[in-house]
Amino acid sequence: MSLDAVSLDPHETLYVPMRRRFIKEYLNSSEGQRELHIYYGTKEIYIEELDLHSFGEQLCLEDSFMAGAATRWTPGEPYPWERVKELLEALLAEGIVSREPPTLAFDSETHRKYLAFEARREAPTEPMWWNPDASDVMRKLTGVPLELGFLEAMLPVYRIAHPAIDAEGRHIGESNVFPEAMRMKVETEFKACHFAGSRYRNSAPMNVTALKSMMKHWKPMMHAVLAVRRAFLRDDTVLPDGRWRMGDLHAVACAVLAVPSFMLMRANDPVPNGTLDPVLSNIYRVTDGVRMVAAFMLFLPEEPMTYDTPISSAELLYVSDRDNHYLSTRGVCAGPPNLMEEYFQTLMDGRPVAGEPPTPFEWANDIVPGVDYGQLGLQLYSLQFNLWSYMCRAYEHIRAAVFKVEGESDGFWGRMRERMAHDWEMMRPTRLHTATQRNWAEARYIEMFDRAQRGVSTFREESLVRLQDVFTPVHDAVYETTREHLRGLVRERSGATSGPRMELADAIADATAEYLTLERSALLALENVQRETNALLKRPHPERRLTNKDLALHHRMRAGTIGVLPYLLDVFRDELGVDIDNSPEGTRLSQRGNAA
Repeated sequence: MSLDAVSLDPHETLYVPMRRRFIKEYLNSSEGQRELHIYYGTKEIYIEELDLHSFGEQLCLEDSFMAGAATRWTPGEPYPWERVKELLEALLAEGIVSREPPTLAFDSETHRKYLAFEARREAPTEPMWWNPDASDVMRKLTGVPLELGFLEAMLPVYRIAHPAIDAEGRHIGESNVFPEAMRMKVETEFKACHFAGSRYRNSAPMNVTALKSMMKHWKPMMHAVLAVRRAFLRDDTVLPDGRWRMGDLHAVACAVLAVPSFMLMRANDPVPNGTLDPVLSNIYRVTDGVRMVAAFMLFLPEEPMTYDTPISSAELLYVSDRDNHYLSTRGVCAGPPNLMEEYFQTLMDGRPVAGEPPTPFEWANDIVPGVDYGQLGLQLYSLQFNLWSYMCRAYEHIRAAVFKVEGESDGFWGRMRERMAHDWEMMRPTRLHTATQRNWAEARYIEMFDRAQRGVSTFREESLVRLQDVFTPVHDAVYETTREHLRGLVRERSGATSGPRMELADAIADATAEYLTLERSALLALENVQRETNALLKRPHPERRLTNKDLALHHRMRAGTIGVLPYLLDVFRDELGVDIDNSPEGTRLSQRGNAA
C-alpha cells in the first residue's frame, strides 16, 4: 500500500465509518500463496503477508480504535509501530479509515445530482406503452415508426415491460426504465442503505417505496417464482450437486421477466397498462437483478464462465455483494439480505414458501406461454447482439485500412479517420473493439441460442437452427454485386483509382460487403423467430420484410446510455453520402436519392 503518507500519531482515535461494508475472503494466489482479500465497495484490499491476516481480520471488526492499539492485532509479538503506521496511513488515504467520527446524516452529492437531473428531466405526463401503440411510440422516440410485430426483434424482451405501469401506479422498471424517454416522474421515497455489505451507506440510496411494495407482496411473490421455476425446469436444469448452469440461471431470469411481459403484449385480452398485479411487477424488479448478474458473469472473459459453468444460490448471493452488483448510480438494491437469500434459494433450489399456502393465480395459464416468450426473446437477443459483435469486426478492418493512409487531415481519408476514431471510442465501454471480447461473446451467444430453442415447450429437434450457420457468410450473387458497387463508390469518394490507396479503398468496401451478407442472414433468422413470437402472441406478422433500419433503431434508442454502439452503415450515409438498405431480399445502395 504505497500511497501518499498522512502523518499519524499512535494515540489518535481512528474510525472505520463503513465497517459494515467489508466483505472478506481467502483466496490462493497463482503461486499457491493464501491471501486475504477485503472488499470495500468498489475498493479491494489484498493482504499477502500471512502474519498480517490477523490485522485484516480485526480491522473488519472495529468501529473505532486507538491507532497504536492496532500493533496488538496479532496472536504473536506486537507489530512494529512503523509497520502499522504505514498500513493505517494507506487506509486513511483511501478513505477506508477516518480521523472523523461517522455522521448518521445521509448527505450524498451523487444523490443530489440525481435529484437535480430528475427535476430538469423532460418526462411524459401520460403513460406511454407499446401495445398496441408501438408505431406511434417509436415515432415519438426516434422519429421513425415501427410496427408492433417487429418490436421484439429490435428491443430485447427483458426490457419490453420496463415502461409499463402496475396497479400501484409505478413503472415496472422503476428508475431504470428503458427507454428513458418513456419514464414518467413518479414520487419515490429514498433512504440511505443500512444493510451490511457493499451497499452499506453507499452514495446512492435505496428506493424505499419499492422496498415497501416488495415486503407487502413477498409471500405471493415467492409462490409466483416457484410456479415459473416449475414451468422452466427441464430434466437437466438442476445439476446432480444441486447447482445450476450459469446460462440457465440467465435464461430462467429472462423467463420470470417474460411472464408479465407476455401478459401485457399478447394481442388477445392483454393486461391493460396500469393494472398489472404488483406481485408480478415486484418479481420482475428483483429478478432483473439476477439477469444482470448472470449476463455480466457470462460475458466477462477475464473470469471465464461458459453457459455450463455451475453456480449455487449461495455463490450467487455472495458474488452479487462482493462484486458490487447491488450498486448503481441511481440507487442500490433495496432487498434485505435475508430476503435476497430466500429469493435466490426459491428460484434456484425450489425452497418451499413457509407459513402461507399458495392461492391460485388468475394468470396461471399464462406461465407456460410466458416462459416460451422469454425463450424466443433470448433467441432474438442472441441473433441481434451477435450481429453487433460481427459489425465491430467489420469496423476493425475498416479502421485498419483508414489509418494506413497518413498525412491527409481533410478530405475523404481525414473524415474517415476522424469518424473511425470517434466510433472506436464509443465501442470501448463494451470492449467489442477487442477480438478477445468478441470471440468470447460470440461463443456464449451460440450456447444461449441453442439452449433457448430447446427451452420452448413446442421445440422439435429437426427445427434446430445453428447460430454458426446464420453467421457463416455466403458469397452469392448479391454479395458479389454489392461488393462491386461498394468498391466503385469508395474509390470514387476517396479519389483512389489505382495503387495502394485503391487497395485500401477496396478493403473498406470488402469488409462492409462481408458485414452486409451476415446482416442479411441475421435479418432472415430474426424475421423467422419474430414470426414465431407473433404467433405465440396471436399477433399478425407485418406484411413487409424486416430491414437493417428497423434493427438500427436499437442504437438510436440507446443514445446517451452506457454501452451504446455506433451503427456501421451510418458511416456510409454521413461520410460518403450513400444510403444502404438491407433486408433478407437483398441490398440496395442509393446516393442522393438515386439508386447506385
